[in-house]
Amino acid sequence: MIPFITAGLILAILAVLAVWGFRRLMRRGEAALGHNAGWSIAEWLFSLKTHDVANIALTMQRAEQGTPAQHPLGSRPHVDWLDQIGFDPATLVPGALAQKHPVALNTVIGPKARRPLPLALPVIVAPMGYGLAVDEDVKVALAEAASVSGTAIVTGEGPYLPEERALAERWVLQLSRASWAHQPEVVRLADMVEIQLSQGAEAGIGIQKPASALASRMARDLGGQKAVIHHAPFRKLESWVADVRSLVPDVPIGIKIAGSHHLEDDLTYLTALGIDAVTLDGSTAGSAGSPAVISDHFGVTTALLTVRAHRWLQVLGVRDRVTLIVSGGVHDAADIAKLLALGADVVAVGSILLFALAHEEVWKIVPEKPPTALVLAHGSKRTAPPLNRDRAAEHVANWFEATAKELREICRAVGVGSTHDLRPFHLMARTPEAARVLGLSYDGEPGPWQRVAHSLQRLVEAYQEEDEALWRILQTGFPGIHSIS
Repeated sequence: MIPFITAGLILAILAVLAVWGFRRLMRRGEAALGHNAGWSIAEWLFSLKTHDVANIALTMQRAEQGTPAQHPLGSRPHVDWLDQIGFDPATLVPGALAQKHPVALNTVIGPKARRPLPLALPVIVAPMGYGLAVDEDVKVALAEAASVSGTAIVTGEGPYLPEERALAERWVLQLSRASWAHQPEVVRLADMVEIQLSQGAEAGIGIQKPASALASRMARDLGGQKAVIHHAPFRKLESWVADVRSLVPDVPIGIKIAGSHHLEDDLTYLTALGIDAVTLDGSTAGSAGSPAVISDHFGVTTALLTVRAHRWLQVLGVRDRVTLIVSGGVHDAADIAKLLALGADVVAVGSILLFALAHEEVWKIVPEKPPTALVLAHGSKRTAPPLNRDRAAEHVANWFEATAKELREICRAVGVGSTHDLRPFHLMARTPEAARVLGLSYDGEPGPWQRVAHSLQRLVEAYQEEDEALWRILQTGFPGIHSIS
């Protein structure tokens, strides 16, 4: 009995102390709010309204290091058009498809190439360079998952990783502006070659990374030298494409650029080179170490790029020859389906796969370190535990499987049997701005046929009112006019 009494007394004392402490804290906080905010903790309320936490963190980084601030995994767009788009559900006309109705997801990159690159679904692993962006285990796990899922992986700006090539059934070699991975022996291994001229998170600027920031294996391969990526192509683009074509005459050749407001001029120039694909990186694309001043303030959003590029490729008359690949800020199957409906052929996903890959691994380092420490390349500074490669590959493969199922659900719900059949009229804009910019119907207004029907109904009602008025006049006689006898 005594232990229960003792426990009760302790709980009562703790409750009293908690109430007293809470009241004291409230009293001090209330007093602080009554004084000039510049001299109290209340200033944070105003500071965080003017400068969000991300901006303050970047400011502290600049103050500490005296170098351009960085942050990984993309930027939030000032206007996210994908969030302002919904789907128009099929009901009776047209009708939705049954749950078991087959839906085709397969597509092809470079349909006019001698050896096109077939995909089981219109989604590929975006370039994340080994040693520069992510570690070896990450690249190998992503390659394995891509093969299991029937899709392709793009190498990224890092050097050649033999294990990635061995596990990747569909391997897209990205030739960056750096000096590595350009050996003819490596190029001939590719199922597709993508020449990288710029990217969404870095625009077209050059970057340098010291050997200490590189994965140990990459630093060893470079002989301890810093990694340098040039600010512009280190050779003439026309001759670069011709040389690649001479090495791999059968596979598709693509070019990747950051999306810009002069997109149409870029596409006119690139398609004249006879390429098979073009990849457009939106302003929300992620990167392991790009300057925040570039990644946060440059570029065009992915949705708008997709609409403009699709239309201009049609104008150029090359839409059936050039595969349009888009990337940047893609989170799930809904985003993918929206971009396909807006005109993309293939969607590349990157950052979101790292979250899937790190599933069941984050607990190993949080809260001491951020989750990104598991996947990003930190060179000699890496202290995170090793990644469970097999489980990571399984989780990414599960993400692709779930995404494929969700894409089929979306297609059935709008009444089409293939992702190739998704069109802008399957979408609805949630805001008038999105409707105007993307050329979609606005769900706040009736559709075109409804507007026509409404106008006809109003016309019929007006004629009916006039007929009724004339009938009443004939029945009662015209006012002010008397019959002449």
